[in-house]
Amino acid sequence: MGTVWRAKQLATKREVALKLMSGSQIGSDKDIHRFEREVELAAALEHPYIARVYDSGVHRGVYFYAMEYIDGKPLDVYVEENKLPRKEILKLILMVCEAVQHAHQNAIIHRDLKPSNVMVTADGVPHVLDFGLAKLTGGGDPAVSMSMDGELVGTPIYMSPEQAAGTVKNLNTGTDVYSLGVLLYELILGVFPHSITGGHWEIMRRARDEEPSRPRSISR
Repeated sequence: MGTVWRAKQLATKREVALKLMSGSQIGSDKDIHRFEREVELAAALEHPYIARVYDSGVHRGVYFYAMEYIDGKPLDVYVEENKLPRKEILKLILMVCEAVQHAHQNAIIHRDLKPSNVMVTADGVPHVLDFGLAKLTGGGDPAVSMSMDGELVGTPIYMSPEQAAGTVKNLNTGTDVYSLGVLLYELILGVFPHSITGGHWEIMRRARDEEPSRPRSISR
């Protein structure tokens, strides 16, 4: 729904990641609301493993926000390039869990946890990004469910069964916990809990209807 630029904040001289809402989306009330909600929810979180939001607003009709620039690599790329052993992978995932727990303690569910939304810096510190699909717990958030035109909310292979089923009332912090499990499964075993062949809807059907392969059946 937008583009992200590496930029410099003139007042502070610090590098930031500047997210601009796509020009084609500006006229959509739904997407403007989602963009504003992303800023609001991300700005409410103060944690060393979550990218901070510095500024936001509208400039010449373009919605934007400036966040902490993370000079790193996606979680799966970092693990692969550094050939991390299982113990180090577990330590890394533990830090990601701490970040997600902080969000949960602030009544925020991420709903789109995946390797590209966890950037790891050269010193091995992960940062959770992109709260564009996040929601508040406790109901009342209109962005919880898929839209009537079948818009996909989340990334199929990392979706929990209830998220894949579009069951709004059952979405809770467990949805993120499941996605963290898929991340760990992928990084430790090198495969996914379900087959990723076929289209998005088939992958979601498997998550909804089929039991994941037991890890011990892949690696004792």
